[in-house]
Amino acid sequence: MQPMNFPSLEHLIAPRLERDVHELFLSIRSKRGEYDVNHWHNRLLEDIQNWRLIFATNDYRYGFWLETLMSCYRASQIESGIRDIRDPEQAKMLITMSLAKLERIFLSAEILEVLKEQNERHVKQVQRYQDEYDKVTQYCFDLNKINLICAYQPELAGTISILEMNKHIQHFNKHLKQQEYFPVNYLYWYRRVARIPETNQYVMLLSITVNARIYSDTSFYVERLKELWNFSTVFSGMVIDLNDDNNQSHELVSQMFTEFDDQEDIDSLLKRDIVNTSKDSMGVRVWPIGFKHFIGTSGK
Repeated sequence: MQPMNFPSLEHLIAPRLERDVHELFLSIRSKRGEYDVNHWHNRLLEDIQNWRLIFATNDYRYGFWLETLMSCYRASQIESGIRDIRDPEQAKMLITMSLAKLERIFLSAEILEVLKEQNERHVKQVQRYQDEYDKVTQYCFDLNKINLICAYQPELAGTISILEMNKHIQHFNKHLKQQEYFPVNYLYWYRRVARIPETNQYVMLLSITVNARIYSDTSFYVERLKELWNFSTVFSGMVIDLNDDNNQSHELVSQMFTEFDDQEDIDSLLKRDIVNTSKDSMGVRVWPIGFKHFIGTSGK
């Protein structure tokens, strides 16, 4: 087995494991009796040496499916006293105990309410940002939007962990809020971090709304944002201006907007549901403490 680094865990192992747990849930809940405990025991066991590493660190936080598996896995470890997962028999016992806990959780009535609440919470969050945006722009009828994809140089993009990107974003946000670095009284900004599954890399979508009667030409501010992102990423970043027609054929642009008929539909992309577990999902699968997948805020 090749040694796993953080990007490999985040882009390869975590998405696959999340899909597996979701599929396990559907199998257990199936009324057609599709659940085969031996099949799932073998399926989880064959890759345990990889996916256990996701739960071996306290650096990550997880979505619902991985969080549920982690709770069952760690509880089984504590109850059994198993520490050496390299021992095949101990690994088998750990999977057996974890599966039994997952079965009880997935067969419970309350799990459907938990899932419903998670989806509703996300919808309410998006609506709250939309309401805030509508409020700060209601008397401004001439708007300009700066729409950017903040990414990394192609040769480095696949090596950037979400832990590292989170530090870059924090550094970027710190300067974005200071007039000396970004001299703009913006009305509102949206930001969302997405994962590009085709290329295993992270990007940040940024949309800043300004009063066009004050900021009729945003080119200077776009250049300043490019400088800030490049500086925040220790000069490993790159920025794509979505308002520049010359960038519409860029590979990252087409990958970000493949699900939409209109490539300018950045608002829909920014607000896309993050609980999707499909292979083409752009949601970040694991993330550090305090990380925000999607956030909106009114002007400084």
